[in-house]
Amino acid sequence: MLLRIKRIFANIPITARVTLWYSFFIIAIVTALVAISAVVADEVFEDVSQKKLAKSVTKIANDTDEFEPYDNGIFFIKYSANGEVLGGLVPKNFDGSLKMDSGEVKFYENGENRFYYYDIAVKGKKVWIRGVINAEKFFKKEGLFLLALGVFVPVLFLFVLYGGYKTIKNAMKPVATMSKTALEIGTSKDFSKRIDLPASKDELHALASVFNQMLDSLEKVYQSEKQLTSDISHELRTPVSVIMAESDYAVNYAQNLDEAKESLEVITRQSRKISSLIDQILELSRLESGKNLTLKRINLSSILQDLATDYEKLASAKGIKFSHGIAPDIEIWGDELMISQLIDNFLSNALKFATTKIELCLSASKTHALLSIKDDGNGISQKDIELIWNKFYQADSSRNKNVNTGSGLGLAIAANIAKIHGAKLGVKSEAGAGSEFWVEFDLLNLS
Repeated sequence: MLLRIKRIFANIPITARVTLWYSFFIIAIVTALVAISAVVADEVFEDVSQKKLAKSVTKIANDTDEFEPYDNGIFFIKYSANGEVLGGLVPKNFDGSLKMDSGEVKFYENGENRFYYYDIAVKGKKVWIRGVINAEKFFKKEGLFLLALGVFVPVLFLFVLYGGYKTIKNAMKPVATMSKTALEIGTSKDFSKRIDLPASKDELHALASVFNQMLDSLEKVYQSEKQLTSDISHELRTPVSVIMAESDYAVNYAQNLDEAKESLEVITRQSRKISSLIDQILELSRLESGKNLTLKRINLSSILQDLATDYEKLASAKGIKFSHGIAPDIEIWGDELMISQLIDNFLSNALKFATTKIELCLSASKTHALLSIKDDGNGISQKDIELIWNKFYQADSSRNKNVNTGSGLGLAIAANIAKIHGAKLGVKSEAGAGSEFWVEFDLLNLS
């Protein structure tokens, strides 16, 4: 039964559910207040009427010259000591022969007629003063009070119910807007849409702002994935086209084994290029997911020294001067293979674009290690500096793109490696003035 009730309530809009919930409590509170008011009204009206009666009779007893048969709803009767009526006015249906008894207000009922009366003896005289008040007036006042309460409370309840419902409904409008926007985005796949709400600081508007921030992130990821798909397709199109063309030539037009071998060499070279590109994409994906990574204590100076030895030979073969200054025994937390790959990407770029020299430097402060690699190539224009870290982005011919072709993934991989290690990296360059790539690591904390 309870489960059925829960299911029924689950299908009711939140606005209606909240309204029903607080309406139940309002009804309970109002019912309790009416009941309490009825009891209190009975006591209050009764107490006020009795006090008024006693006070009026006492006043007449203290000054008999003020005696009048009827005043302000009270009947006054004067009695002798033996109970004989000496003056005043006995109300209809009231027993005027009731025994005199001073001390408290008494109640007398005759059928449907009800009265309160109060007796007091006049000092120094053998005379009694009795005051009688018709209790029906008291009950009428109580009835009018309860009637007014019975009319006022339902009206007030309806007003509160309507006002509360409208308030909740208006407060929940942002939820409807958010739901509508989410549905539109899901249907159209348009991640540029945003939840449009007027400025406010309440919780729902704050939630809408968080949703918009989430949509900003989703749009960036969506656009990035679209761009990645487009870039991969573009990068693969040329080698695949070359492989298809050479395969067709080898099958249909090669006249001898040497011509076939030439085609096979081209196919092999382009296949390796595709394989390298796929490896880089997989590596970048692994870095971005952050999987299979364990940072440990590594000697950055030793890694750089080995790489410097290798690149010194490569630079010499190209007629480029390679110089380095490496501070000894600098240790950081990291993954040795990843750090080697980051530095290798920077050095291979420098080797591609340098004209006459490359400078490698590793220095340390109290808290950080700074690695920099300079080349004297044509440099990078300001419009390209912020973009070179993006996947597949390659600067224009100012960086010898026509000579030094690549996938455009090396710096994107380096940026992700730096991010994983909590390192900062950047580049200083101007078109025609060479480039300096740098990365700053936190030194190993031995405490």
